[in-house]
Amino acid sequence: MKRFVPALCAMLLSLSLGAQQIKDIDISVVIGKDGSATVTQKWDIEVTRGTEWYLPIGNLGPMTVGGLEVYENGTAFESVGDRWDVDWSRSRKTGKCGIVRKDSGAELCWGLGEYGRHNWTVKYRLTGLVQAYDDADAFNFMFVNPGMEPSPEHVKLTVTPGFECPEWTYDNTRVWGFGFYGDINVKDGAVVAESSESLGYTGKVIALVKFSKGIFEPAVVKGGPVQDLIDRALDGSSYGEDDGFPGWMAFLTLLFFGGFFILLFWMWIASARGFKWKKALFGKKKIEGWYRDIPLEGNLFAAEYLLVKGKRFEVSAPAQNIIGALFLRWIMNGSVRVQPDPTSSKRVNLAFVSENVSADDVEQDLYRFARTASGSNLVLEKNEFETWSKKNYQKMTGWPDRAVARGKTWFHDKRYFERDGVCNLDGQKEACHLIEFKNFLEDFTISDQREAVEVKMWKDYLVYAQLFGIADKVAKQFKKLYPSEYAMVEQSAGLESGTLSRTIWWTNNMSMRSFNTAVAKAGNINGTGGHTSFGGGGGFSGGGFGGGAR
Repeated sequence: MKRFVPALCAMLLSLSLGAQQIKDIDISVVIGKDGSATVTQKWDIEVTRGTEWYLPIGNLGPMTVGGLEVYENGTAFESVGDRWDVDWSRSRKTGKCGIVRKDSGAELCWGLGEYGRHNWTVKYRLTGLVQAYDDADAFNFMFVNPGMEPSPEHVKLTVTPGFECPEWTYDNTRVWGFGFYGDINVKDGAVVAESSESLGYTGKVIALVKFSKGIFEPAVVKGGPVQDLIDRALDGSSYGEDDGFPGWMAFLTLLFFGGFFILLFWMWIASARGFKWKKALFGKKKIEGWYRDIPLEGNLFAAEYLLVKGKRFEVSAPAQNIIGALFLRWIMNGSVRVQPDPTSSKRVNLAFVSENVSADDVEQDLYRFARTASGSNLVLEKNEFETWSKKNYQKMTGWPDRAVARGKTWFHDKRYFERDGVCNLDGQKEACHLIEFKNFLEDFTISDQREAVEVKMWKDYLVYAQLFGIADKVAKQFKKLYPSEYAMVEQSAGLESGTLSRTIWWTNNMSMRSFNTAVAKAGNINGTGGHTSFGGGGGFSGGGFGGGAR
């Protein structure tokens, strides 16, 4: 539906204008070391009306535009500079070009000449395109306006350096495109964006490009963090949403569907029979039996490493499990206190009692994230962690990888690796204890060895159950089989009677929503190329509305 409206507008507009067309705009932008740029546009159009062609360029701020040159068939148009008069006749405008200065910017203008097919080459100069921020250099510029009459059928934009500098790659250059359907990428040392369909009346071409410090020496210093520019542009965009499969991927999916289905069926059979684990870490693929003690010396990051890297068929364990497990551990040890949420009986609020919870910087950072999100009252309330995670998505999405890396370091320090990622016999034994412990928590209700367990042990049990994603099930059975111990755990953790299950559910739900919010914001918004977004692009320079024949 979102593509239908611009297409309908374009169709109606084309009917109203007869056969007038903008078949193609090929834009080349060559940027100098000071951030200035020479823009060259090649227009392939069919003209049936008007006396001149004009391009509004506004919202310039500290930028300037000038030096207009127009060519057709190798012949240069006569430049009248800033003395262009839009009321001149078509014959007087023929073969001439000029600029109309306005408070909002400028209009680049040139005469149409005879109606029919034209191939124009238009050049102009922009100063201050690339501007300096505190941590990067960047531009967010509209190269093709919405509201052009008619709308362009195809646009290609190529941005290259005009001086000796390190080759532009994704290591030093990030890109985003807005206002059109297509792609934008960094390839062969250039930024290349190209539309995949007609822009439509509301379509536009905005390119946001961020460069690492050291490539440019911009004459214009904007200051502040470049992330502010990026966040404003991404607001309202489809980056991070699922845009579906491209056609070629759909074709390959259909082509190999049969083989893929067989593979999935084999994986399902193997998993159903218990062959779930990687032999390199566990020494075997199927792990049976029970282990009652807390495994891996209580190191949750070591456990997370095994759960993420040790599964044969799953990409990883859900990140919210380790986040929720740590939240529950902080509650159990009193660093975080649970308060009722006056607006909902399902939720709880979390009050941060301690400033620090661990000497481990990975755990401490997660605690600091949540504590910061809680605001000045240090009480984490509805949506506060989700809001913080969206704004700080890079920190949030990067944290689970740090947790896994910290767990791997634990195995290295314990000398449990035969070689990187492969456990020796001692390491395999310890690794298997984790899965055996998971088996015990899942099956203890049918055990004939259900002797009493001390309250502290039950606290650890529930934390690990949260890590395994089965805390709600374990808590329910715990309450049913050991009601007095269950009540003691609640009391020991400072919880009101009957709130343990709700606390477990809420910490897991909040962790999931916060992490997923960060992932959704991230998506491919890290600027590593690919599809563009029709929406978004706010905070751009240049551009305007309209343009074309008049």
